[in-house]
Amino acid sequence: MSLRSLAVVRILVGLVTVVHLGPIARDAAAGETYHDRFHDPYVPSLPDLPPAAYATVLWLGVAAAVAMTVGIATRLASTTATVVVGYHLLLSTTHVHNNRAYLFAVLSILALSRCGNVLSLDAWRARLAGQPLPDMAPAWPIWLLRFECATVYGASGISKLVDPDWFAGTVTWGRVLAQEAAVRSSALPDVLVDLLLDRSFHTIAAKGIIATELLIAAGLWWRRSRPLAVAVAVVFHVTIELSAAVQIFSYLGIAVLVVWAPPSLPRGRLFHNRRMSRTPVAATGPV
Repeated sequence: MSLRSLAVVRILVGLVTVVHLGPIARDAAAGETYHDRFHDPYVPSLPDLPPAAYATVLWLGVAAAVAMTVGIATRLASTTATVVVGYHLLLSTTHVHNNRAYLFAVLSILALSRCGNVLSLDAWRARLAGQPLPDMAPAWPIWLLRFECATVYGASGISKLVDPDWFAGTVTWGRVLAQEAAVRSSALPDVLVDLLLDRSFHTIAAKGIIATELLIAAGLWWRRSRPLAVAVAVVFHVTIELSAAVQIFSYLGIAVLVVWAPPSLPRGRLFHNRRMSRTPVAATGPV
């Protein structure tokens, strides 16, 4: 397959990694680290670096993420970013969050791919030297990343489906009640505020959230339903970011959705279906 869509994912995920590691590195440089708070080793065998060394490692990860984004020594940069994100994730139980684990998984796949062959300074320098890098490569990283992407929505939807509190709307209602003062003081109309604080509304809304996640997980795998699934996923992530701000999850989720575009990223509509595109398989590979 062509590597262009994977290269775009690399660029976006590199930026997401900077957003993730940057604030943590700044706090560490200012002397505020996990050492000063309650923490419990997640993997006790990992070295527990002193604060100065810990901050240095984090800034190394930020620099690697920047290099990964622009495509300088891309394989080394993406591998370094993966190791640093993984190290921070597994260093303490207080660092473990699903969105960070998702970032680590995506970075790992990108580090194993040849996505630096396209849309990178590495590729530009190779062309200048008269030795252009191949823009086609084995398809398994694309399919693996697609599987990882769909699994996130499917696993989330199924876990909520089998959780009585989530299915009944207790979880979402509790989250709104915890922020009742902020909701009432917001610019939302009184009718909408009353609706959000109504217990019966969440009984229905929770089922809608579950159905949305399962729809996205299934819809991504078929060409005809893929445009709708991607559009719903984008709205889903924007809504989450506006209402909950779950760390980097929304940014990462939208960035990874690019992997569902045709690998060669032809001009025009990206997430097309079979009727809308007759591009030969030899040109773009299966989509």
